[in-house]
Amino acid sequence: MPQVLVETIDSHHRELLRALDRVEALVRAPRSGDELATAIETVRRSLLAHELTAERFVVGPLRDSHLLVDGELDALRAELDQLSQDAVRLGNGEPAPEAVAAFVRDARRHIQRKTRAVAPAARAAAAAGRLSAVPRWYVEEVYGQQGDPGARPPEEWLG
Repeated sequence: MPQVLVETIDSHHRELLRALDRVEALVRAPRSGDELATAIETVRRSLLAHELTAERFVVGPLRDSHLLVDGELDALRAELDQLSQDAVRLGNGEPAPEAVAAFVRDARRHIQRKTRAVAPAARAAAAAGRLSAVPRWYVEEVYGQQGDPGARPPEEWLG
């Protein structure tokens, strides 16, 4: 079951990369300012939802088990905060294409660094049974509650 957790987090990672691809495509093609702002906000929300979900189910438990380097995680957290601020700034008004391209590059670098810092320990811990068995539906629900832009509001499934 822990492998399902890692696979689910990986699927969120892939969704985030697709959202970045969309922003890049919008910068290169004619588009409305609202469309680009929405795409940037989608990236921001997806990045935060991915981060918070991974923190809760993977990073936190690995940190508690002393399998991750805290200093590196602190630097990645500061980087994420800056990316979020950049996304808010870029989503307001008509940003320069170069600024959006720099944001996308920085976001991709952040994701790569975070993956290098966490993925090997997560896969090893999952294989050794050191990560909790969390059902996919629960991880998806937490991800949606953390800000996934595609998530349905809770009242939709309450009936």
